[in-house]
Amino acid sequence: MLRVITALSTLLLLSLSTNARAFQLSPDGTSFERRLASQGQPTGQRLLGKIASFGVRKFGSPVHEEISNRALDCEGDAEICADPDWDPAQAYILAGVRWNDDPPFRFERSFGKYVGCTPGQTVRLVVQPECWARVFVDGKKRAKRGESLDARSAPLLLRSHFGDMQFLHSMGGRDGESPEVTRARILMWSEFTWKVATQRILGGEIVAKVNVAGMSEVFGANGWSVQDLFTLGNPNIRKPAYLAAVAFGSLLHTVQDSFSRAHVSRRSPEYNATCPGSAGKHLAPGAIEEFHSYSHQDADLHADADVRPAFSAHQSSGKPTTVDVGRTLAEFYGRQAAWSEVAPYISCIFLLHENPRPASPGDFAAP
Repeated sequence: MLRVITALSTLLLLSLSTNARAFQLSPDGTSFERRLASQGQPTGQRLLGKIASFGVRKFGSPVHEEISNRALDCEGDAEICADPDWDPAQAYILAGVRWNDDPPFRFERSFGKYVGCTPGQTVRLVVQPECWARVFVDGKKRAKRGESLDARSAPLLLRSHFGDMQFLHSMGGRDGESPEVTRARILMWSEFTWKVATQRILGGEIVAKVNVAGMSEVFGANGWSVQDLFTLGNPNIRKPAYLAAVAFGSLLHTVQDSFSRAHVSRRSPEYNATCPGSAGKHLAPGAIEEFHSYSHQDADLHADADVRPAFSAHQSSGKPTTVDVGRTLAEFYGRQAAWSEVAPYISCIFLLHENPRPASPGDFAAP
């Protein structure tokens, strides 16, 4: 009974913590993620997974799924467009959208710190929920203490949520990080994911050695291939076309988060203003005043900006919305446009205001 109570307490913490990230995700995953979670696990672990799903569903909402599906031309109501399985043909893109919040990882050194973790097995929310919860909650505490969470000190899950890879969520890696550094990291990730999405970078290539400036700095301590990075523990998505779709979904997630006020402070878009250069036919989003950093934000305030009412308000706030931007990217992706054509538009999405501020908690600072 004590173990059950402890597990439930941990999962409640997970539920609250999951509120404190990007536009929120459904905890259920796509259908093939759910099938993966049910294979080869003891009954107790399956039950724990169901309890985790119940706990997270109570506090989470499928906003990323809805934004993505609408960008991919879903015209239904919120319930229809928020379904991870709305269009099975787009399942791999949705898996990529989910990847930023739940990147698979294994403990590569000094295993043994976390109860509920199985050494050598891939950790994902749908596969090892108790382990995922304990690692996540511990990472949040470490970030609050001011620890640096990078390739030498933390798994991918913690780097992306609390450490040097917060650029996956259009956020600064730490308070005080210059907006130019954050933007450069976002553009780096955009170029990398786009080239994987269009198969200019292939799954067998080593991430740290790809021809994208900055990737070796972020991934140089790891020997991962592109396939390792995106598909660890999930053989269902290793075909080149599937891997490409996952990479495109990851890019969509980063772009979507840049329209959440918990992540980025933007100016209001200027009426009918268009992007400069070759992207000139597209409406320009408001310029970025600040990329926030998560470590010292108030989790509840952050969560209020990432649920569906906040997304609904954003949709009415003027064009281009995050859905509009996603549709443009989907059009580029549909015809497999070269990075040289897409880069000016991505640069426009992340255009800095003339006086941008260094990263901070923003209006979401803890009281």
